[in-house]
Amino acid sequence: MERLLQDIRYSIRVLRKSPGFTLVAVIALALGIGANTAIFSVLNTVVLRPLAFKDPERLMKIWGKIEAQGIPKNWISEPEYYELLEQTSSFENLAAYTVGDGVNLTGAGDPLRVSASQVNASLFPILGVQAAEGRTFLEDEDQPGKERVVVLSHNLWRARFNSDAGIVGNNISLNNQNYTVVGVMPSGFAFPNKVDVWMPIAFNRAKLRGRGSHYLDVIAKLKPGVSTAQAKADLTSFAETLIDKFPNNYKREVGFGMYLNPLHEETVGNVRPLLILLLVAVGFVLLIACFNVANMLLARAASREREMAVRLALGAGRTRLIRQLLTESLLLALIGGALGVLLAYGGVRLFVAFNPDVPRIAEIGVDPRVLLFSLFVTVLTGIIFGLAPALHSSKTNLNESLKEGGRGATSSRHIVRNVVVIAEVAMALFVLIGAGLTIKSFKRALDVDLGFQNDHALTFCLSLPQTKYKDNAQVIAFYRRLIDQIKVLPGVQAVGGISELPLSGAYSSGSTFVEDTTAGAGLPRFEERPFIEADRRMVTPDYFASLGMRLLKGRLLTEADNETAPPVTVVDESFERAFWPEGDALGKRVAVGRNPQGGFKWGEIVGVVAHIRHYGFSKEGREQIYFPHAQRPASDMYLTIRTTLEPAGLTSAARSAVASIDSDLPLYEVKTLEQLTSDSVSQSRLNVMLLGLFAAVALLLAAVGIYGVMSYTVTQRTHEIGIRMALGARPASVLTMVVRQGMALAGIGVGVGLLAAYFLTRLMSSLLFGVSATDPATFVVIALVLTITALGACFVPARRATKIDPMIALRYE
Repeated sequence: MERLLQDIRYSIRVLRKSPGFTLVAVIALALGIGANTAIFSVLNTVVLRPLAFKDPERLMKIWGKIEAQGIPKNWISEPEYYELLEQTSSFENLAAYTVGDGVNLTGAGDPLRVSASQVNASLFPILGVQAAEGRTFLEDEDQPGKERVVVLSHNLWRARFNSDAGIVGNNISLNNQNYTVVGVMPSGFAFPNKVDVWMPIAFNRAKLRGRGSHYLDVIAKLKPGVSTAQAKADLTSFAETLIDKFPNNYKREVGFGMYLNPLHEETVGNVRPLLILLLVAVGFVLLIACFNVANMLLARAASREREMAVRLALGAGRTRLIRQLLTESLLLALIGGALGVLLAYGGVRLFVAFNPDVPRIAEIGVDPRVLLFSLFVTVLTGIIFGLAPALHSSKTNLNESLKEGGRGATSSRHIVRNVVVIAEVAMALFVLIGAGLTIKSFKRALDVDLGFQNDHALTFCLSLPQTKYKDNAQVIAFYRRLIDQIKVLPGVQAVGGISELPLSGAYSSGSTFVEDTTAGAGLPRFEERPFIEADRRMVTPDYFASLGMRLLKGRLLTEADNETAPPVTVVDESFERAFWPEGDALGKRVAVGRNPQGGFKWGEIVGVVAHIRHYGFSKEGREQIYFPHAQRPASDMYLTIRTTLEPAGLTSAARSAVASIDSDLPLYEVKTLEQLTSDSVSQSRLNVMLLGLFAAVALLLAAVGIYGVMSYTVTQRTHEIGIRMALGARPASVLTMVVRQGMALAGIGVGVGLLAAYFLTRLMSSLLFGVSATDPATFVVIALVLTITALGACFVPARRATKIDPMIALRYE
């Protein structure tokens, strides 16, 4: 212990004698360790840490599927839920809930749109979560007529009700109905997603929705001792039973089935590959930083050879020297690691402030596991960059180093330094290519034609509560009146409404059937008609103009397509191609539902419009069909206002127009179309920024590494260069000699990096859009950028070599 303390004290003195070296090394290590710690903090919370529920490993999500229709995940219907509950044996309990609903909160203060989830009373016990104030739902509150109770989220309770515990037991107004608050959930609990209020789902067992009405999310808790494989077999058997018992509803030939997935996997979603990619990138940055410090230590070791030789001459063993030098390296790493953890705290806060679309973002932080990871990385880093210099310093030639003219430069040390530079360049190239592919993919996505114009338009959403707007006529009249009021505002060019706005996250789809004109007069069975799973939209006549959509053929919807007119539809070009590749959709009929008497409710296709990228820049999306709002009214609508003025300036006027008709209606999701499109790529933009930042650091460190090696080489060869110049060598030849040596190392590094990137970038194929993982242009451009950077790093010390005075150099020792 005493020797260790001596080593630490001596290391501190050594580092204090070289403040420049210490500062540069600490900053390089802090950047690498801090970046690794910050990204690992996100990965740890999102991917590695179990969900904050009781027995999280036993929580599963149940899905249906219809593979032949391209539906890998389908929700569960009410009859299926009860049959799962009663006919499967693997589950301790099940809970059904809905995601993405919203309600209008009115009363004290301005009207507010809050997210709501309808849930079974069994949901909270399955998750093992209790209310922080009051209670959760009772079993009998799952019954129709008894469901007028509500549980608040901690965030809503704090923001709207000032954390008043007295709210429990009192009434609040949701969608113009009174609900009794029975509880408030703990801070941080927001399952599913970011929910503000929970309400009982209240099934009516005597009057369940049909088997085709799939809208329920279902989670299950495995019985103790039941494996996932056993539960999967149980679900497969259950699906086979449904096929046999209800052949008109479930068909084996279309790939109907049921499966389960761990709730943790469902929560993590598709973010795991991205986080691993970021962790790999910062890992390479840290390695490059380590190699840089190792090179600095190797260069510094040359000046300490006489010191090492003296210590050996005085009786110090080589093991003792290695331990001393490793102590210096570890101390340097620990200082860099401590600063890196501080940087990680700031980095994590900055990451969360960007509010990326990452699950469990509220839980992200630097916890004990992250600190242990940081400590491990720090110690490993100290060993990585300190071991090679320590071993080489311990092999000091005693006789040569103690000679007055001995310079102690060994060929083995040069070889190690050269290998380190090659590795730095190779790793930097890999990080740069990964970033280059991501940036190019992002640019390709932004260049995609969305199918609409996103400039000079304001959007917002309204939701009419059914308790107040009880029939279709009231809904239609409200939106007509509102649109008429907004239409006359200064600068407004067009006003339209749609049930699901592109890029908003809202969607609705269903099996859309096409009339089979070859079937003759006899009406075939429903399930035999050709159909696809198409996105369905309800729109007002001027919607297409308000979004700047292109009409390809036929006509758009008009005011004449009202509730008394024959049913009509407009389809997109993808829908037309799916059924009529020759392009003759006009005049054809599609089924938009069933009549109350049975049979199909047909609508004639009167127009074809351009396809809209509804789900994002990089997602093609399903076929789309548009219905007149007057013929298929929707209570929830997005309104789009196209204007010649600044769109955001219309927000106040739009609020006033809505309040003049119904003062209890809140406007929500108020954005310009430009903001909406920008928000839809915010996650991708953040990914590109992070990878670009890591790549820039990697490039800088690689350049510093090359510069350091060449500067050291010039210093070591000062005597040789002086002789060459004394014998008549021209400065240009000296410049070429030094640059050639450095570029040879860079060239080998680029070659190794290109080979590694060719194989490793294939692992990120799923994260790219419109770009091959081995895109030749990206590989060539990045290789050229790194080569030019290396050339610049070599040129500076090479130019310094040309200015060496031969007379001084010949006296150099």
